[in-house]
Amino acid sequence: MSRKSERLVNLVIALLATKRYLTKLEIFRTIEGYEGSTESMERMFERDKDELRGLGIEIEVSALDPLFDDEVGYRIRSENFVMDRNGFTANEIAYMSLAAQVWKNATLDDVAQKAMRKLSGLAKPADISEMPAFAPTVLNAPFFLSELVECISQRKPVEFKYVDSEMNSVVRNVHVYSYFSLKGFWYFSGLDLAREDVRTFRCDRIVGDLIVSKKTQFYDIPEGYVTDVSFNDLGEIHYAQLQVRHGRGSQLRNNASKIEPGEEFDLIELPFASADDLISLILWHLDDVLVISPESLKQSLISSLRNLVESHG
Repeated sequence: MSRKSERLVNLVIALLATKRYLTKLEIFRTIEGYEGSTESMERMFERDKDELRGLGIEIEVSALDPLFDDEVGYRIRSENFVMDRNGFTANEIAYMSLAAQVWKNATLDDVAQKAMRKLSGLAKPADISEMPAFAPTVLNAPFFLSELVECISQRKPVEFKYVDSEMNSVVRNVHVYSYFSLKGFWYFSGLDLAREDVRTFRCDRIVGDLIVSKKTQFYDIPEGYVTDVSFNDLGEIHYAQLQVRHGRGSQLRNNASKIEPGEEFDLIELPFASADDLISLILWHLDDVLVISPESLKQSLISSLRNLVESHG
């Protein structure tokens, strides 16, 4: 990831996690990537704010002292951090690609963890468990995400081998229009040149690497194009019973088919297609979520926790 991309993602993490407004000085001290003279850091920060606002991320600004407005602070309210789930523009996908590279290898990478530790010294401890749902969503983003972003933003054709519903490996040539996630799986849509029709492809069915053409601006995305997410490609659906602490697990609750209130924990029934994705989401919520059933999910979670302990001591 480039230094600019890393800085942008960690700026979003910091402004989402903080419980109060952060001054520019606190941001410059907390977020790696701001360096040089005060003037150069100021210019860098202004460009970063403009870029994030251009992606639809609302940065709230407020005076720190009600009697004096010469010093202001910045934060991002989680309730204002909403992403379009019905398909993304090229700029939105670019932002997702930045976030995906941070989240998919670990809950937070080393640089982000360092920023969170610094934030804890500035205000109340940062609470990452209830940050917006985009974080768990991108945990399993495919490794070729940046190449798809390149195809969309620069209108480059792409070729790849794809395993179809009959388990045949077929070479596809596609003009990519959009990229999205749906219930634990990642997809992209575009014009299939052989079939002369818009098709949707599931990323985990791609075999090998993408072959991205060097030709740019080779095609146009139809004006007003909207990704069709109404198809059914999820395979067998399973159900998990989880205990979720009051006031926690908003994403789990939003996807639940049934919720039974309890004293400290609520019992929820949750449909899922991918055990790995659900385990990632459960681990994200730490001790605020307990697995009741199925037993196979519980054992897989225990195994994942043991692997984490062995990896990190």
